[in-house]
Amino acid sequence: MNSKSFLKRFRKDIKDKREYQKALLFLFLFIFCFSIFYLILSISQISNYISYFYGLLSSICLTVFFGINNQFVFDAVSKTSSIVVSTISEPITIGFLCSGVLEFCLLASAMIASVGISIKKRLMGVLISIPVIVIFNVFRITVTSYIIVAGNLSFANLVHGFLFRIFLIAMVIGTYFVWFKEVYK
Repeated sequence: MNSKSFLKRFRKDIKDKREYQKALLFLFLFIFCFSIFYLILSISQISNYISYFYGLLSSICLTVFFGINNQFVFDAVSKTSSIVVSTISEPITIGFLCSGVLEFCLLASAMIASVGISIKKRLMGVLISIPVIVIFNVFRITVTSYIIVAGNLSFANLVHGFLFRIFLIAMVIGTYFVWFKEVYK
């Protein structure tokens, strides 16, 4: 599809009242679902388990894949996981923003808000997205932790920010695109 035909179709859809209403419904449902998911996952005890899970799994990955001896510590008060490595002065802290909750809420909300698709396929998409988010997030945390341990803190900070943004955008949009394409086969 070239850009002229896309723009022509876009202009036609914007003028079509039903398409306009479907877009507004998607936006409303997306915002509503995102708000509910984010509130539930951020203020409930679930966030403790999520932070614990990512901290423990990242600690294991550091040992298994990079041979870095470390100690996993979870602070239930601050809801953070820490990976303590003897060769660095400060522990690597994994907090709420590192948990993948934002990515999950965005992706799950987009899938649930896709009204023209059966609820079964939408819920299946949400369930399938969970391991995708976990794999990408553990990879991001483990790679960043390895770079911190390797001794280049400024580079680790750059990689952390870059991977967070790339995974947030590419992983959410990419996973949604693949799911959407599979649903309409």
